[in-house]
Amino acid sequence: MVKCDDARMSEVDSGELERLGSALRLAESALEEALEAAENLGNFDRRFDVPRAVGGAQRLIENALEAVDAARKP
Repeated sequence: MVKCDDARMSEVDSGELERLGSALRLAESALEEALEAAENLGNFDRRFDVPRAVGGAQRLIENALEAVDAARKP
């Protein structure tokens, strides 16, 4: 488990934090579209479950967005 270093949190560049949040929101939107397309295609790849993989990526993006939101709080 990663511990939060409060001293380091005060050094976070707010501009870069906004940039990260923006990029993550774009990724979140793109993954929603990808998941819909993958579900529409069905089982087109026998190696792995594409919709499940995209869903996993969505959860990772959600976690990163939560971290950005937490870093914004004083």
